[in-house]
Amino acid sequence: MKLRLRYSASMSHAFDRYAAFTDLPALNAISAKPLRKSLRVNTLKTSVEAIKAYAGKRGWVLTPVPWCSEAFFIDREDRSQGIGRDLLHQLGHFYLQEAASMLPASLLDPQAGEAILDMSAAPGSKTTQMAAKMQGRGVIVANDVQEKRLWTLKSALHRMGVSNVIVTKKVGQWFSAHMTERFDRVLCDAPCTAQGTVRKDSDALKYASMENIEKMARLQMTLLEAAVHATKVGGRIVYSTCTLTPEENEGVMEKILNKFSTQLEIVDPRTIHIAPEGFWEVAIADSIRVQDFVPEKSTNNEQRINEQPFLRLWPQTYDTEGFFSAVLKKTAPTRHPMEVDRVHFQERELPRSRRDEIGKILENEYGTSFLDEDDRLFERGGELLLATKDVASFHLPVSDYSLGLPFGKRLPDGRVLLHNEVVTLRGAHVRTQTIDITEKEIESLFAGHNFT
Repeated sequence: MKLRLRYSASMSHAFDRYAAFTDLPALNAISAKPLRKSLRVNTLKTSVEAIKAYAGKRGWVLTPVPWCSEAFFIDREDRSQGIGRDLLHQLGHFYLQEAASMLPASLLDPQAGEAILDMSAAPGSKTTQMAAKMQGRGVIVANDVQEKRLWTLKSALHRMGVSNVIVTKKVGQWFSAHMTERFDRVLCDAPCTAQGTVRKDSDALKYASMENIEKMARLQMTLLEAAVHATKVGGRIVYSTCTLTPEENEGVMEKILNKFSTQLEIVDPRTIHIAPEGFWEVAIADSIRVQDFVPEKSTNNEQRINEQPFLRLWPQTYDTEGFFSAVLKKTAPTRHPMEVDRVHFQERELPRSRRDEIGKILENEYGTSFLDEDDRLFERGGELLLATKDVASFHLPVSDYSLGLPFGKRLPDGRVLLHNEVVTLRGAHVRTQTIDITEKEIESLFAGHNFT
């Protein structure tokens, strides 16, 4: 795609190059305004109705996010305390997530029982969104390559109560050959120049040089190609970025569709039915305007894409971050799968008899085992981890980084010291050894004080 919109001496701002695509004064004006707060209800721990009632008691006004039925924009008069310090946020009943970033997982639409790859998963917002949709059935491989980002990812997964996840530490391109056609759906939310995040990060435009844009576009192409190889025939791929550049968005899509012209189809997002009828017409038209900008044909016998239903969210369109998403279906094989050996998890799965024994101990003590029929317990370094039968049966050709949810620690006397993560997930089933405390007492505990 000939979308090389070079900067000129007259360009004083990185957005000036978009004057042909969008209302530049509107883009500049909205970029100077702070983002609207938005939350996503974690249906692994609570319900939309419960959070609506909770918000009403606190005077929060919730407005639905059109493309995610569990999400809302938040407006509130009392801003004396940040929402991030709210009790239910800390307990993982809802997740503070920018509304536009909810779009890729909604478009991927993972189903219970499927195998999902989140190729660049940290910090975990989209992984936890998909996990809630799947309700613990199926498996998500949540991958990232940086140690610091992996810890952030794990923290989000644990707070939100996700048990059907395997975390891996690999470059995304690794999945191309080593896990060919292993996943029903793959999310490639690619690293990018992040121009769309300028409303929350004023430094975002520091990375807007053409050299960096073209470097990122090359990286994105290799990641998206790996995502295509890793997807089963008939499966779905979602490609997304939080940037505005044509090179990283429509340009990458043209390259991938030329490379796999007989093996990929474009999925119209209007057929996924995640937003009201007619809602996406503006976002699709905005992408088409970019696709049609340069009239000449591509070189090397490549065909230009045009009039394709990709979603381009300028910040001023829906009052969000800037975002791009495209949905693909794999219709034919793209490479022959390699023979790979199964590598055992770092965690050791406990025998069913031992799992049931632990469950009985807990049931005698608390009136519940904290375990469901399809749950499995793993052990690593003396710590027990809660996972699912789908996780236990999923074969990896590499050692995992971690899996499951912290469950507890076995004590010398045979009892189990439960971890906070499983208690906040399933503590509502406890029938004995409970006490009632007030919200003020909870706040006192969080402040480090004791009470009797």
